[in-house]
Amino acid sequence: MPRGPRPASAANAAGLTPRQAEVLGLLAEGLTNAEIASRLTLAPKTIEHHVAAVLDKLGATTRGQAVAAARRRGLVG
Repeated sequence: MPRGPRPASAANAAGLTPRQAEVLGLLAEGLTNAEIASRLTLAPKTIEHHVAAVLDKLGATTRGQAVAAARRRGLVG
């Protein structure tokens, strides 16, 4: 069976999952991993994984670069 992006992640140009897009929005607000974890009631380690995936998919090495790339692509306000 061929594999590719899940329909949810194919919905945006960066291929982010809905949860990754949500985490990206909170990164854009300047929240730390701990603050995002608290807001989403997830473990901080889970947020670390989501942030790493977001950075990878946006070709960024820092949170700031990821947010800037997301703004250029219209993924966050």
